[in-house]
Amino acid sequence: MNAPDPASGVPREDAPDALLAVLLGESGSLTPVQIAGAAEDTVRVRFVVDSGAVHDGLAMVAEALAPTVRVDFTDLDACRRAVAGADAVTTFVDGLCPLAALLSGTPGLWGRKDLQRRVLHGAGVSRVRSAALRDEASLRRFAAQAGRPFVVKPADGVSGRDVWLIHDEPDLDRFLRETATRTADGVVLPTGMFAEQYVTGGPAPAPHLADYVSVELFVTGGRTEAAFVTDRLLPERPCRETGLVLPTSLDPQDQAAVTACATRALRALDTPDGAYHVEAKPRAGHPDIVEVNGRLGGYITRLVRYGTGTDLARTALDAVLSRPVDLGTTWHRAVLVLLFPAPPGAARITAAPTRRELARLPGVLAVDQVAGVGRPVDWRAGAAGTVATVWIGADDHDALRARLADAVALLGERFAYDDSAGRALRDDIWWTRIATTRTST
Repeated sequence: MNAPDPASGVPREDAPDALLAVLLGESGSLTPVQIAGAAEDTVRVRFVVDSGAVHDGLAMVAEALAPTVRVDFTDLDACRRAVAGADAVTTFVDGLCPLAALLSGTPGLWGRKDLQRRVLHGAGVSRVRSAALRDEASLRRFAAQAGRPFVVKPADGVSGRDVWLIHDEPDLDRFLRETATRTADGVVLPTGMFAEQYVTGGPAPAPHLADYVSVELFVTGGRTEAAFVTDRLLPERPCRETGLVLPTSLDPQDQAAVTACATRALRALDTPDGAYHVEAKPRAGHPDIVEVNGRLGGYITRLVRYGTGTDLARTALDAVLSRPVDLGTTWHRAVLVLLFPAPPGAARITAAPTRRELARLPGVLAVDQVAGVGRPVDWRAGAAGTVATVWIGADDHDALRARLADAVALLGERFAYDDSAGRALRDDIWWTRIATTRTST
């Protein structure tokens, strides 16, 4: 039913009649402001915020934008009451996808990347073998059976947190030394860790790009109605993401192949209508899945807005509500977000550039953050350990690459670090590789 006009009490014909409950949390791929802006005049939004959160700043922002309910996210019955009457329940926060699925009545495998991998392998969507890990024996058994390299990560991991790439015996020993606990029964691993084979993708379209991409898919009526591919910047060791680039440089055939593979993955996982972020490795004849996420990809909406002017948040909300979606992305410039990482051995920042230095570089659209001197850093934090976040635009991919090289060179030269023993650390392997790829080869 349409909402009543506040003056007359009579339902307005132009008022949105769909109610969407959105679970909010930190580090969502859409902010409350983006959600509320996209929903204006098209859908009523009810924000649901965890009353047990340490900080209530998010709830205060939400309450200024739309009706907001504070509820204990560990109390499932209370959560159900909070979303009662909603036509759909969704979230744009990785860690809340399992709860949103339960409240939607479509429990899936969000937060269980180990089980996802088994389902994808069983359905023939992925050839990657995997195994749950409990102790050193199970780890070494997987290494012997699957071969190297392989990845070890948490089944409920987000944003590249605590992802290990094991190439050889020293890597395996280092992983055990830094994560395992020695007990009377042997060497025990943290709960929820699993291993999977590392897949190498095909040759990247350019030397500053990774061998994997991500695909944003918008599913409505049980069908993928819209999708597009995003390139990824060359990862830092062991396998940390360092940025995203749009539009993709993949040729149309490879774009179609990875999109079809991602669509099959969603079908295998029996996902409901909504927006999804799937990472995949293009490979000749048979792309493979890196992982499947139950929400729109982080940074994607802002990249699309910078490059096309399109509000991707509106598309995502339409998909969640099973409405027709219209992507409408016509690119008027190439754009990227740089997530500049500290090198693997760094423990503390001892020198850093200023935000103003970065902002003055050609093509820089925005500088979200630059970490200061004294901040501790740890590669195991994944994307959360990024020391600078910079948005860059250009007329084409060659110009964008040159501007990326300039930004990376400045950051690499101006940042300095100590290791955990307090010794000066100089490790420029990653950023110098990026900085020397200014033009096409």
